[in-house]
Amino acid sequence: MDAINGVSLEKYAELCALMADTAGDESKEIAIAEANGVSGDDWKAAKTGYTARFSDPADMGKTALAFMPLLQAAQSKLRGGKEPISLEDYARIKAQMALRKDPADPNKQIDYNVVLAENGWDHQRWLECESYWTPVVVNDPTKPTLQPRFDEAQSMKFKQLIQDESDKILGIVR
Repeated sequence: MDAINGVSLEKYAELCALMADTAGDESKEIAIAEANGVSGDDWKAAKTGYTARFSDPADMGKTALAFMPLLQAAQSKLRGGKEPISLEDYARIKAQMALRKDPADPNKQIDYNVVLAENGWDHQRWLECESYWTPVVVNDPTKPTLQPRFDEAQSMKFKQLIQDESDKILGIVR
C-alpha cells in the first residue's frame, strides 16, 4: 500500500492512536504529528488521503481492513497491553446505552453520548473499547477463522453481566 506524503499506513495508525484525545483539533493533531517526525503538511495530506481511501468504493474496504489491526496494535501498545475498559464496565455501559430512556421523553432511548459522558467516556475513546471487546465476546460461528480473539468464557461472562445490568435498569428482581 502506497504511503501518502511519506506517511505509511502503519505510521498513520500510530499517529491516530496518539491523537485519540484531540477531538479533531487540528492544531493538537499537528503538534503530535510533528513530535513524531511528521510535518503538519504531511499529516494533513495523509489524513485527507487515507480518509478518502477508506470511503472509496473502488478500494472495496481494503485500506480500512488493513488499517484496523494496525490501529488496534498501536492502541494496545499505548495502553501497555491492558484492556481499555474492564469487561464489567463495558457490559454496564453497553446495557445502559441499550435500555435507558431519555428523561425528557420516556418513549425514546437515551442518547448514547449522554451515557458515555456520565461514565467519563467520549465517542472516540468508546470506539477503542468496542474494537477491543467485540471480537472477544461476540461470536459468528460461520466465520471461526476470522475470530481469533473470541473467548467463550469471556463471552459467557459478558452475557451474564449484560443480563444482570439489564435487570437492574429494568427493575427486575430474580
